[in-house]
Amino acid sequence: MSLVPESTILPLTVAAAHLEACAAELDRAPETDLGEIVAVLKHLVAGQRHLSGALTGLAERLGEARFGALAAMPSAEMAALVEILQAAGAAFGYSADALGESAPLAAFIAANAGENTRL
Repeated sequence: MSLVPESTILPLTVAAAHLEACAAELDRAPETDLGEIVAVLKHLVAGQRHLSGALTGLAERLGEARFGALAAMPSAEMAALVEILQAAGAAFGYSADALGESAPLAAFIAANAGENTRL
């Protein structure tokens, strides 16, 4: 999986900073209703899957890096970083799977309690 699409809109650092700001906004979100939570869960699942791919892509790029300043890095340290990024990518994938499993239950609760039920 390529970390940089063929036509990028934002530099990766800007996109990552935007992701951080959006996650912080979700963390401090005010009261909401059940219908909105169902929609948010769908976006979070997709986001987790993209983050999984991004981390896996970073691991692949570092694992293939055999040039420049990275070539001078001790292989044990590079291998450790690659392994950490791979594990983090897998963890985001597992998280997306778990969140995805919750979507039908969240939709059922919203349908039965009413989508406008405030939380």
